[in-house]
Amino acid sequence: MKNIYLLIITIATFITSYGQNESYKKTKALGISFILNDFQTASDIRSKGLVSVLKAKNFFNSKRQEPGMAINYLSGLSEHVDFIASLEGSFLDYPIKNQPDFNQNTFLLEASASVNLKLLTDKYWVTPYIDLGVGASNYKKYFAAFAPVGLGLQISLFREGFIFINSQYRIPVTENASYHFTHSIGIASNIVAKKEIAPKVVEIPEI
Repeated sequence: MKNIYLLIITIATFITSYGQNESYKKTKALGISFILNDFQTASDIRSKGLVSVLKAKNFFNSKRQEPGMAINYLSGLSEHVDFIASLEGSFLDYPIKNQPDFNQNTFLLEASASVNLKLLTDKYWVTPYIDLGVGASNYKKYFAAFAPVGLGLQISLFREGFIFINSQYRIPVTENASYHFTHSIGIASNIVAKKEIAPKVVEIPEI
């Protein structure tokens, strides 16, 4: 009878401990990314089709891409949903519909707010995700709005930070915006220490 009693207590202790496993919700983090903007490929897909672009091997053609940098802020909304805000800057020739070609590189500022819908939680080393959001841009005197839609991979760095690899297709919402791809790779580090949940001590009554 004593052994059965101890076994029940042991099982109850295990269940209690398991129910209090730490959450894998992301803590607040700051990061920096290297980005590549591609307007020509987005234009070719719309005019010639995706198959034609793939056959010409132009989808990730480095000659079509313009570099830039971004600052990112991340915070977990739940175990499978993260919020990310980005501020990006690039020097490029931005094509605007119904406007003459600028034929010069000028500073493009883009800001976006997105949610990353993760297929796995942060406890996994590699986590694929889908991102959806809204954004705004400024180029010369032109302001515009766009909607970024993308796919990405998150690689965990011992729960202290993350590497992000992401590709977005940016869809114009206003007339001064242009379709384009933005590819990025970056790193983010936690700015808030993760709260550790102390395990409950279960006292075993004397028999």
